[in-house]
Amino acid sequence: MYDSTYGIQYFDKFCPAMGGDSNRKSPQGYAASGWVEDHYTNGALIHRGFYANGQITIYTNYYPTGAIERDYKLVTERKTELKKFFPNGKMKSDVEYLDGNSILWHDYFDNGQVAYVEEYDKKHERLLQRCSYFKDGKPSSLFQPEGDKKPYRYSKREYFDNGQLRESQEMLYSSDALDFVKDGDDKTFDEKGNLQSDVVYAAGAVDHTIK
Repeated sequence: MYDSTYGIQYFDKFCPAMGGDSNRKSPQGYAASGWVEDHYTNGALIHRGFYANGQITIYTNYYPTGAIERDYKLVTERKTELKKFFPNGKMKSDVEYLDGNSILWHDYFDNGQVAYVEEYDKKHERLLQRCSYFKDGKPSSLFQPEGDKKPYRYSKREYFDNGQLRESQEMLYSSDALDFVKDGDDKTFDEKGNLQSDVVYAAGAVDHTIK
């Protein structure tokens, strides 16, 4: 059940907020209800969760050492929170859910620095940011809105690890494609900041090339 990269994901399939669509069964074959525990082969606790009609409402997973690997709990009637931890106890990930949709997601490096942030509005209809960072805190990729009028426009900036801009894109959300498409300048640079290419897009297709 334990993966050195992704941790203990097995029980996520019983959690609707995480996209789980499976129902856990009791040893008698009924939908699991109430507190359920699972153990490693040596008897140590790996999982303790409260189930209702086969699905998790709250739960905690544990490393073989007994340290908490992840903890999913109710915050309010509509809001839940998932926290994941490194084996040394430092925060690995923190996700807030509202009405079953993730609205704020943080991943961390083992040094405590933010590695990734993804945020949506409360209705989970609009992306507010999707950013990743190098371990020293410098931005790796910044994807952010440029305004709040439809069609929603975004800027995407990708960086070299020396802090120099690598690529700059203008994008918009296409309801037809159900995805973000390039719309405007798409520029690339080398590590010294010299412009390498400049292509203009219109609704995802190349309109013309400047360089």
